[in-house]
Amino acid sequence: MDKPKSEKTITIKINGKDRPFQEKKEEKKGKSWELRQLDRKQEQTEFFTSIQTAAGKEADDSFDWILPEETEDEDIKEYKIAAPPKSPAKNGLSTLARKFRGRNKQGFLTSIFLAVFFAVLLGTSFGFIMLKLVFTDQAAETVAPPINETPEAANQQTPAAAADLETIKTYVVQGGVFSNNDAAQQIQKANSQKGVYSQSIKMGEQTFLFLGVSGSLDEAKEIGADLKSEGIDVFAKEVAFGGRAIEGVNAEEKKLAEIAPVLYQSLSAGAASASLGRSITPETAEKIESYIKTVNELQADQIQNKNLISVREELLNASKQIDTYQQSGDGAAAGKIQEHLLGFLAAYQSLLQSDGQ
Repeated sequence: MDKPKSEKTITIKINGKDRPFQEKKEEKKGKSWELRQLDRKQEQTEFFTSIQTAAGKEADDSFDWILPEETEDEDIKEYKIAAPPKSPAKNGLSTLARKFRGRNKQGFLTSIFLAVFFAVLLGTSFGFIMLKLVFTDQAAETVAPPINETPEAANQQTPAAAADLETIKTYVVQGGVFSNNDAAQQIQKANSQKGVYSQSIKMGEQTFLFLGVSGSLDEAKEIGADLKSEGIDVFAKEVAFGGRAIEGVNAEEKKLAEIAPVLYQSLSAGAASASLGRSITPETAEKIESYIKTVNELQADQIQNKNLISVREELLNASKQIDTYQQSGDGAAAGKIQEHLLGFLAAYQSLLQSDGQ
């Protein structure tokens, strides 16, 4: 047999006091027992019919509420629903800022802390960036491939198309014209024994022997007269060193070839004054200084042509001897001026015949 279900108790709170009461279910219990005592041998259909009929009657029956008498029972304990635990706050700048604002309502400490923190963070970041850049540059310099380039190849410039050599017309003191170079060398040696410098220059099929240069024919004649007094047979004349275009020179060599004729003209005028024991005029000295400055500004390592190298050296040496003569009036310096200018004419003539090679 099934055990009867426990009676349910309903508690009603009136004026702060609990008043329990129970529902009377006697009639329900009686009816339930009567159903259980039915003859189980009845057919299954009648059994289910009686159950449905009893269930319908039970649903229609009403019951009375019986309120129990008021009793002074102990108060039922009341429990408060606890709030769910707060999840731990995430650490971060916003959390730190809220804590500081909670402790310092004016926000003064928060501002200082954040300013210091961001300053340190920014400075550290820049430091790491600069350090990385330095190491990167050093690594790039370390792994840079060596440059296999000789100084000559690095300084070599693209040759210019051509350099125009102007015709130099000058006045010379000539010591003779020879059909072969050997005869000119013998006379040159004899002049040297007398303390007079001379320069042999081949022009065409003949070799000319020159003993001095001048800026005018009259001064050339005066210089020749002094040499005749020493037993040397000479005469004054005008000579032209024909101009032409030469190929295969670079930009620096072209500049030198263009300025050399005008510089020579000024130097020859100064040389004639020095040979005659006269002072060099200020106009001539100013021109020489200006042209020499231009020559000195040229890149000497760019001048590769051997004849142009000789041209440059003879012009610079003649200029130095003129400076020496102006300062001391030394007659030996005057002879050196003539010597370097005759060397210039020889190098210039070689340059014309060599086609710039």
